[in-house]
Amino acid sequence: MKKIFFICFTLLLALTGGCSMNDKQNQNGQDGEKTEAIKPKDMDSKDLPQVPAFQDEKTREYMVSAKEEEPGYYLLESKLKGFRMLFPEDGEYEEELSSNDEKNIESIAFNSYDEKTNVVLNAQVKYYSQQTYTNKPETMLEIVSGQNGYKGDYEKSSEHGKDIYFAYTKDVFDDIDRKYNFSYNYFGFIKSTQQDYLGIEYNFTFACHKDDQPCSLTEQKAREKAKKLIRSITFITKKGKQVDE
Repeated sequence: MKKIFFICFTLLLALTGGCSMNDKQNQNGQDGEKTEAIKPKDMDSKDLPQVPAFQDEKTREYMVSAKEEEPGYYLLESKLKGFRMLFPEDGEYEEELSSNDEKNIESIAFNSYDEKTNVVLNAQVKYYSQQTYTNKPETMLEIVSGQNGYKGDYEKSSEHGKDIYFAYTKDVFDDIDRKYNFSYNYFGFIKSTQQDYLGIEYNFTFACHKDDQPCSLTEQKAREKAKKLIRSITFITKKGKQVDE
């Protein structure tokens, strides 16, 4: 009886150990090393979500994974690996308006068109690292104000290792003969509070795209979406680097 019990117990251990080893191999690979998930840029577009963010070749280079972070949004990572943020599924990268010095400054421009609401978003996010002037929000805000023809104050909020400076304007184009002749603009600066010389300048502009179709653009909806994108920005901090004076 004891012999039968011993054989059964030994067999159970062997089976359990085998399962554990197989699980570990599935996670780490045959040689025991961890295997990285395949990035969207290395996948066939047929196997990716059928939305502009992944079907546009240039845009999917910035996508972290094909998994939704929340309905309608995926995760973008800058090529300098300086920050991440939510990215709308209908967003497309604008190469002509973007730039990258491959070291400390990267500008990512994109547009997003929602056919259901007839609202288009034109956005630009500019990342600065190792730049001394980013430690002076007043200087950065002077630059941002000048670019947007703005003379007002900025709303400031602090959360998750960053200070956010936020402003808004409504532009009305009286010289344009169209029904929807206005846009809502949200712009400002984000400063890291966890690492010096790290910041992001941003601009989000919402407008009605097609004049012959109904447009549901409102300031409240535009503000909510702009703040969602702004608040989603997360710095990827890097230690031990020298600051460029």
